[in-house]
Amino acid sequence: EYGVSEWCSQKVKGGLISTVATCWMAGTIVAAGLAWAILPLPETPEQFWQPWRTYLLVASFPSLIAVFLYFLLPESPVFLIDVGRKDQAITVIRRYVEGVPDTQDELCVLKRLIEDTSKVAQHRQNIGDMICEFLAGNVKLFRRRLLKTTLILIAVILPVHFGYYGFMLWFPEYLANQSSKEGTIRPPEWIYIESFYVSLASLPTNIFTILLSDKIGHSRLLSASLVLSAGSVFLLWKLDNPDWTVVLSCLFNAVTAPVFCMLDTIIPALYPADSRGTAFGFHTALIRIVSMISTWVFSLFIDSSPTIPILTTAIMLLTSAFISLKVPSGSFEH
Repeated sequence: EYGVSEWCSQKVKGGLISTVATCWMAGTIVAAGLAWAILPLPETPEQFWQPWRTYLLVASFPSLIAVFLYFLLPESPVFLIDVGRKDQAITVIRRYVEGVPDTQDELCVLKRLIEDTSKVAQHRQNIGDMICEFLAGNVKLFRRRLLKTTLILIAVILPVHFGYYGFMLWFPEYLANQSSKEGTIRPPEWIYIESFYVSLASLPTNIFTILLSDKIGHSRLLSASLVLSAGSVFLLWKLDNPDWTVVLSCLFNAVTAPVFCMLDTIIPALYPADSRGTAFGFHTALIRIVSMISTWVFSLFIDSSPTIPILTTAIMLLTSAFISLKVPSGSFEH
């Protein structure tokens, strides 16, 4: 998504980044559908191509196709400048952004890089220099000019991902545990059917986000989706019917889909071109860390009452919703 944000116009940035983010949703739908179709197939001990091997083989095809498709993508102009290929960098820049009014800031940065070729092309960095540059780039996010933006985004990202990833781990396990205690027997393929429906539920809201996010406003859509997500979690509190819990799981997954699309759109837009990649990487790393912590914390409550996990998730989502009202609208201003 970061690469798309570097090239597209601000007027259509939300829709284009949401389109790229939708590929994750499409992947989960395909993965769940393949699991439903392949994994329940009968198997025998002497059979080599058992269902799980077949599933892994088929699921690896998209990654192999992506490797070849990458060769069709243009190289990064910044990389081309780093290795001294100035003419190719200029060609790529002109191909995509020449004449587009709201990419002038990026063009100015790239032009300055080209003018400084003596420093860029001739200076080779060792590992120590790269580590220092990496640390300096991250420290820059907390300097006065970017400090407020970074802290607001952290305050939004931490609660929403803690609640979402923890809940998505805890809830299916909790349902399975409750079903076993009550003696409810479901067919073996039920888990694959449920995963498919839950993944498919985000399709309508992803399409909605692609078409209307730039008209509604990124921050506004982010806040509304977080509030709806918290509300859908509350609906699960006293629900005991397994079929309805699946329906509400689909609802939760649907209303949270715009949240991640909007975060992918907002994060790059709020930083200058020379800090954008570092900021995106920093916040992505933060998401991975908090998701690991949340899955561990929520796993402690699988055998207990659902009150604590549901309340925690709802509070986390509402906290992010209120803080997201402070997220600046538009793009970074010098």
